[in-house]
Amino acid sequence: MKTLSVIALLVYWSVIILAPVIAKEQGKFSNNIIYPKKKPSK
Repeated sequence: MKTLSVIALLVYWSVIILAPVIAKEQGKFSNNIIYPKKKPSK
């Protein structure tokens, strides 16, 4: 049981640490989005 909790904590911490890194990498690909010059009227 002790080993399972240690493994769970390691996975949890690695997700918390790597989440900003993964978010930054995916932000690089969003530069290809084309935005309209002016808002369409409703």
